[in-house]
Amino acid sequence: MRQVGCERTPTLTEAARDLGIHQSTLAIQINRLEADLGQPLFERAERGTAMKLTRFGKRVASAAQKIPAEEMTRR
Repeated sequence: MRQVGCERTPTLTEAARDLGIHQSTLAIQINRLEADLGQPLFERAERGTAMKLTRFGKRVASAAQKIPAEEMTRR
């Protein structure tokens, strides 16, 4: 499983391209996740500029990296 992180793919467009999905699809998924979690994961920036994780986003990303790869592929 290839990892895509905001440190390596700083814009939403680049991250979506790396994941092989449309930018709008990724934006919708991020917005839904933020709504479910009740807090923003990213500090929004102007179009085409790097997005940065919020403090909460960094905690979520750190916790997600600890999930075994086999758990990530289960449906």
